[in-house]
Amino acid sequence: MEAGKSHTVVVGAGIVGTAIAYHLARRGARVTLIDSGPPGGGVTARAFGWINVSYGTAGPNAPLRGLALVDYRRLDRELGHGLNIDWCGALTWSTDPAETERMVRDHAAHGHDVRLLDRADIARAEPALVDLPNCAAHAVGEGAIDAAAAARTLSEAARVAGAEVVAETAVTAIRVTDRRVAGIDTAAGPIVADTVVLAAGTGSPELCAPLGVAVPIRRSPAIRLRLRTPGPLVNGIVQGPAFEIRQAATTTLYAAEDYIDDSADNGPDAIAGRTLAAIRAGLRGGKRVELQDTLVGLRAIPADGHPIIGPAPSVPGLYLAVMHAGVTLAPTVGRLAAAEILDGNPAPALGHCRPDRFSV
Repeated sequence: MEAGKSHTVVVGAGIVGTAIAYHLARRGARVTLIDSGPPGGGVTARAFGWINVSYGTAGPNAPLRGLALVDYRRLDRELGHGLNIDWCGALTWSTDPAETERMVRDHAAHGHDVRLLDRADIARAEPALVDLPNCAAHAVGEGAIDAAAAARTLSEAARVAGAEVVAETAVTAIRVTDRRVAGIDTAAGPIVADTVVLAAGTGSPELCAPLGVAVPIRRSPAIRLRLRTPGPLVNGIVQGPAFEIRQAATTTLYAAEDYIDDSADNGPDAIAGRTLAAIRAGLRGGKRVELQDTLVGLRAIPADGHPIIGPAPSVPGLYLAVMHAGVTLAPTVGRLAAAEILDGNPAPALGHCRPDRFSV
């Protein structure tokens, strides 16, 4: 690497960290990407993989999610279509049709291509559905991705662009000298750096606490089920009151569920059993679906629900990238964060994400 060039360390090789490292390296920056596990491990390996704008209400993150759909297509082209995105579209609905209609109006008002389908259109879109809702939101431009495979692809692309990738090496502390970042301490020894990007998910608060930097998050466990099917059962992502599913491969179905607790009635195994029963009852051909495995991942949900992205207050050289919906936002956050770090110009699209909103 070029002598004297400023050095950026990205801590966390999930889909967000690898996207940032790739965009930095592609612009010629000196980058080290480091993780306690392999690239694409951690919560990324347990992600459902829905690239979406239409889940829930639009809110302040709507513009970022809209950019993400564009950035994913750009990123996939840059990587020779190595992300293997399935632009399958998504069908979502609530128990109350009025709530579904409000969701469609809300997203349409933000410029998202989300349309209201009636029962006949729903039957054509997803013929395997047994109980059709009166209406559903259809986002034709949404897709799905194997998040772990995408992170591995981004990590390798970053390496080819000149980044150093250090796997299976835990970061124990962020080094500060004269009140600014000087690098990191790791299980294998220190690494000197001018900038540290913290994309370590639920591990971020612990690394920031000694520096007096607040990263208020909720550690939210989520469940991803992998199921074996006799063949393709659904065409796109299907999210309703009974289940949230997508066909990941010809005979593989993924389902996403919220974690409740560790009790016998509400633990992951119990939830998996209820979800399997709902799929078997709710899909034609579903009676032959079998559960393969149940994985639990810890998501980092910022206290106010919005991503935490940007320079940390009071610690020059520390840049935070902690968020929920990392799978959706990764390509846009990677592009914008790299530009902010290298050019020093704040991105207006990240204005509501700044870490200093938590400063006292």
